[in-house]
Amino acid sequence: MLEPRITDHAIWLVALLLYLYDAARVLGPRELLLVEGAHGRLAPALGDNPFTSSARALAFGPLHLPHRGVFVVPWGRPWGDAATLTATLEAVGRLRASLGALRWLAALGGALLFVVGPALTVVLGPDAAVLYTAAALYPTVAAAIGTVWWRRSRLGLTVGRSVVLGLEMLVCPAFLPNLVRKVTGRHLIETDAAQLLAATATAEDREESLARLARRAEAVLDDPAADGTTRTGLRSYLTTLRAAR
Repeated sequence: MLEPRITDHAIWLVALLLYLYDAARVLGPRELLLVEGAHGRLAPALGDNPFTSSARALAFGPLHLPHRGVFVVPWGRPWGDAATLTATLEAVGRLRASLGALRWLAALGGALLFVVGPALTVVLGPDAAVLYTAAALYPTVAAAIGTVWWRRSRLGLTVGRSVVLGLEMLVCPAFLPNLVRKVTGRHLIETDAAQLLAATATAEDREESLARLARRAEAVLDDPAADGTTRTGLRSYLTTLRAAR
């Protein structure tokens, strides 16, 4: 076994930085990142103190779970009726059901880049590690590109978006582990985040998530810059959250 040096792992560190950059989501002041859970559940990705500017928040999905999708969902809106909620959940369910192959390919890409590659570097050295990893990684990228193109209609992707995703992965394979999140993150959802959480989360997660959203709404109410219409809407929203809890 060769004695590893930190510089031997430079290529994997660069791949990790590119992966992190690609995984970041910049959210608006009334947006929340919801992450897929088991059995159709959704959970918020942000805590009470995300990295924020005055009007933006930087959020990440679970970086160690590349097979989990994320959805950018608005909050602070009036809740829709039962039919609207059902239609949204069914649309999300159909999208999630179509992601099976992409989940495996994204997870495989992550494993090759961040487990297999560094391990082979320790055992065989950087040159051989890059060669062997690339020999497995590029066919995986090709399979992902083909799958996106073949299933683009079911994934809700336009031809242009499918081409862009394919080119991104071809030019930078470190983007492959984010493929599922890139597909789900562009899925348009109009239903309020709290209403989705109330319908899909466990009782414990629902209580925590709605309390977190209530704190955010209260923080906006405390902002002197908030106008009267915003304050009225948020007070009504807080009443809805308390009733849901």
